[in-house]
Amino acid sequence: MKNPPQSPMSREDLIASLTGDLTPVKRIKPAEGIALIVFATLVAAVASIAIYEWWDGLLTGEASGYFLITHGFLLVLGAASTAALVSSSMPRVGARANAPMWSAIALAILPIGAILSLLSGQGNHAHEGLNDPVAFLCTSASLSAGALVLVAAVLWLRRGAPVSIERSAWLAGLAAGSLGTLAYGITCPLDTFSHVGIWHVAPVAIGAVFARIVVPPLIRW
Repeated sequence: MKNPPQSPMSREDLIASLTGDLTPVKRIKPAEGIALIVFATLVAAVASIAIYEWWDGLLTGEASGYFLITHGFLLVLGAASTAALVSSSMPRVGARANAPMWSAIALAILPIGAILSLLSGQGNHAHEGLNDPVAFLCTSASLSAGALVLVAAVLWLRRGAPVSIERSAWLAGLAAGSLGTLAYGITCPLDTFSHVGIWHVAPVAIGAVFARIVVPPLIRW
């Protein structure tokens, strides 16, 4: 014997069945994400100053144009990556921001130019070159400072719902590498083109690759 046909579920009952187990969550605000990453950058900068001391040359005019341009590019890349990272945690329809990509391309010009300068024999100081004796310190200290920024980025992404996990990971790495180097860079007195063009940019590439590998499992939902 066939079962009697059941009456179709009303719209109200259907909505109730779909939303019955849902619980309200607090809406995240972009300003909170930006504030979190800015705070992490400031903490990294204060820690760098406490460990390595502030370089007075930034205020006395001793810093070279190469130093200022390099860290200006780092600031632009850090700001662009942070804005795109915060936006990526909130899925939406529309075109993606290309500012981080173009900023990274502009920054990549510096190490290329520095290497070409070294190959042409234009180095003027003993510490210049690929065997820079303080290269490891600058790179490792920048990465350590960037680790604080990366932690803040991951915490923010875990609060949101990033759809493109890989892109968010790249952005987190770019933001951490650039802002971490910026936080440490204010303590570094070496301002030649070969030094800042290579060893103050290397942490950005290293941080981006590292984040691309490590971050996705931490933010997947």
